Amino acid sequence: MEFLEDLSIQNKTCPPNEASPGKFTVYRLVDNVPMKIDDIWSQRALHPAKGFKGLDECIARACSVFTNQEDLNKFQRMPKFKMKKMVAISIKEQDGVLLKTFSGSHFSWWISKKFNLAAVTIAKESGR
Repeated sequence: MEFLEDLSIQNKTCPPNEASPGKFTVYRLVDNVPMKIDDIWSQRALHPAKGFKGLDECIARACSVFTNQEDLNKFQRMPKFKMKKMVAISIKEQDGVLLKTFSGSHFSWWISKKFNLAAVTIAKESGR
């Protein structure tokens, strides 16, 4: 599978072998509806020179999503995320691979080049 972002990390397999494709509905906080590419970039793509202390570099190159929207609600109350909109994204197997990371229903999603942002169905939208 070819990925949207550069995942070449010296001496490391990225995404991890445990990551797998699947059909999921995931939730993410975004700035734009309809979504734009900026809404799904990884932390590494958004901040190329930043050091992410304690964060695996491969995970820094993934898009954070949640499978339970309640787990994302607490973030939406934080000032940094207050103006963002919560959207549901239906992910198909060709859209990349996911791995359960961190707590709650957080997943890291390595997005495939086949992912078609224009074809995303926004199943739900909420905002503050």
